[in-house]
Amino acid sequence: MRYTRLLENIDENIEISKEALDQKKIISLLAEHKALLLRASDNEDLFTVNDFGNYIASLRLEKYPYVGGAAPRRIIPCDAGDDLIYTANEAPPDELIPFHHELAQIQKPPQYLFFYCDQPSLTGGETALIDSTLVYRFVNDNFPKFMDKLKTFGARYIRTLPSEDDKQSPIGRSFYNTYQVSSTVELEKKLNAIKGLEYEWLPEGSLRVVSEPIPAIRMIEQQDDHAVYQWTFHNAVIAAFIGWQDCRNDRKKSIRFGNDDAMDESVLTRIAKFMDENKVSYPWKKGDFFALNNRLVMHSRNSFTGPRRVYAAMFGGPITSVGDKSASSQLKPSALQVSDPTTFGFWRLDNPEEIAYNAIKNGYRRLDSACDYGNEKETGKGIRRALEEGICKREDLYITSKLWNTYHDPKHVLKAIEKSLDDLKLEYLDEYLIHFPISLEFVPFDKKYPPEWTNLEGKMVSIPNDINATWKAMEKLVDVGKTRFIGLSNFNCQHIRQVLSIARIRPTSLQIECHPHLSQKKLIRFAREARIRVSVFSPLGASSYIGLDMSTENDILFHNELVKNIAKKYNKTPAQIMIRWALQRNTLPISKSSTPERMQENRAMFDFYLHKEDVEVIDSLNLNRRYNDPGVFCEDAFGTFCPIYE
Repeated sequence: MRYTRLLENIDENIEISKEALDQKKIISLLAEHKALLLRASDNEDLFTVNDFGNYIASLRLEKYPYVGGAAPRRIIPCDAGDDLIYTANEAPPDELIPFHHELAQIQKPPQYLFFYCDQPSLTGGETALIDSTLVYRFVNDNFPKFMDKLKTFGARYIRTLPSEDDKQSPIGRSFYNTYQVSSTVELEKKLNAIKGLEYEWLPEGSLRVVSEPIPAIRMIEQQDDHAVYQWTFHNAVIAAFIGWQDCRNDRKKSIRFGNDDAMDESVLTRIAKFMDENKVSYPWKKGDFFALNNRLVMHSRNSFTGPRRVYAAMFGGPITSVGDKSASSQLKPSALQVSDPTTFGFWRLDNPEEIAYNAIKNGYRRLDSACDYGNEKETGKGIRRALEEGICKREDLYITSKLWNTYHDPKHVLKAIEKSLDDLKLEYLDEYLIHFPISLEFVPFDKKYPPEWTNLEGKMVSIPNDINATWKAMEKLVDVGKTRFIGLSNFNCQHIRQVLSIARIRPTSLQIECHPHLSQKKLIRFAREARIRVSVFSPLGASSYIGLDMSTENDILFHNELVKNIAKKYNKTPAQIMIRWALQRNTLPISKSSTPERMQENRAMFDFYLHKEDVEVIDSLNLNRRYNDPGVFCEDAFGTFCPIYE
């Protein structure tokens, strides 16, 4: 078989076996590319309904009952089961079915949709698609007040349901079938259990339902360990406004904000027009099927002529086996999956107090500090100011600091973290990292702090030290509540293996230099497979190192024509493109800025995603060029040769 990325490159066909396109692979592809066309290869027979049913059953995704939907459906029996496949919306062919996320009018919509074409129509009838993040960006850019109300209040949906299916209506599903009940008593019991939902029995026996406020804008963070981090226009607002019209329903009265305010019809009309102008309509062929990520892509149906048979199936998340020991099944949500991946770093900053305050004020909740940065007292003052003003709570922040090289002896580890905590004026850290796998001669805290790279005589002196003993001392910090998690920084694969070989508490994260000139693919893969989250500093490359004579103007990626062209394509800055590239590689980028405007710009990462071809272009810039390399700068600055990466 072969697949095509419908939203990115419809001219590309990638050959793959059904066995290779298993649960793990299809979830990965749909997290990355959102929508796939699956089609038989030239030397294969066309896929049948049974082939479709057997394949989707083999994926071991959670079955999702069709409860709450408006469209009438019929079950299509197949060898894999009689409750797996059903007809797509059977509304009259001259009616266009507007864009929507399937069952977005309920609290927990399905994650994945599959469509199969048994008979393509004579003309039209495409299952049109649009990237939900693209719609989000359009609405957010053009109608910010409307977007703010959707984010704040969500949407309420109003629909009158008949007692029997009305096949002449695109929203004619009966209240019995909609809610999967057999009596009005059972129905009322189910409706009464939904907080905020209102309903009314009408004289002719139909039922008017006003839904509870439903989230209308969703941040999709991660799917089964795949970084997504995209805002989506995740609702059925346009579908209701355009399509919820029949003898019982007035489409213009079908929606309102969650606070019961009316929605501006002119805004809804503009959004619908944008969707229609930017949709992808791929003509069906017999035996085709679509795989859609319902969290990230909206679908519709174009009007058509002639007979058309398209079937559908919907699912929740993956089913994992009892006792499954795979890496993804063991991920700790509190440590390895984060709601906001953007991190603010405090290396080499002027006025860190004001910058720390502004970073929190502008939305950053992950803060990266270190003893060696020499500004933890000022950083702590900025954090405390933000907390005192009520911008956020301490538990909303994820604060990292690091153990410096001179404190690797286990007897100094507790004192080192206590010094950072005292400077930051915190009771605990969220994460404490070993800054480098380099052990240096101890420098007393009261003689020189931070000690930097040299002793009291100004010399850099490496000392023998068992890094495993240092790790054991780090584990004790977790035991006594000084830090929630512990991790590593600037460690290579063998360093990590060494720590893992004795760890009672495994490293939560690895922090490394990474940017388009230093992609670190193998190290990132190794860390992820070891269930270690990866944070990356210097995601923009050389710019932070020019003042240290560790890079030149020619190294700056902002000036790279390939990066600039990609930025122009997405209407973003080169910095935003590189930070987004880091996100899509399952890493957490650490950026910094002294201005609130640039802080906001560096966080504006969630209203677009890079297509595969653009990611590959950025990947091609790799030079294995390391700017922060002790093997170079230690010898240049201190006369001590100290390589750690070779």
